Amino acid sequence: SSGINAEYGEQEKLMVEEKYGNLQEEAAGKTKKLQKINQMYKSAKAEISDMKQEHERRVETLLDDIKQLTKEMRLQELLINYTIPPEFQELIEKHILWNEEIGEWQLHYVAYTGNNMRQRTPTPPPQAFEQFDKDLDMVYWTYGNVAPAPKKKREKKKRKKG
Repeated sequence: SSGINAEYGEQEKLMVEEKYGNLQEEAAGKTKKLQKINQMYKSAKAEISDMKQEHERRVETLLDDIKQLTKEMRLQELLINYTIPPEFQELIEKHILWNEEIGEWQLHYVAYTGNNMRQRTPTPPPQAFEQFDKDLDMVYWTYGNVAPAPKKKREKKKRKKG
């Protein structure tokens, strides 16, 4: 803001009529003014060019963001359409609301659905697994004093070649 005021101050100084003693002084003074005005013009032109480039970069970034978001949205739609039947999609859309406080979609009555309503089976006490330990003694071998029994060889049956 102060830079803009300074530029306007310079412009006002340049526009003030000056009195010259002779033509040479007038030509030199006006040449100086013209050089300052030309410098201000080039500066303003460069600033406009920079602003245009910055604007183009912002537009390009926004377009890239739009492309990426569109791609992600299409993928989400594809997944939804592939996994959720249309009649259930309509049902979900009827009962879903955006919650501003937490910034998420919320589905009403979700607590009364699916696994939330399934009856929980209690975890059996550790004593219930003791019977399996006894039955599995021959499945797990140790490298202690007990060696596994040798395996019996099977006799191969001879096939008749026809």
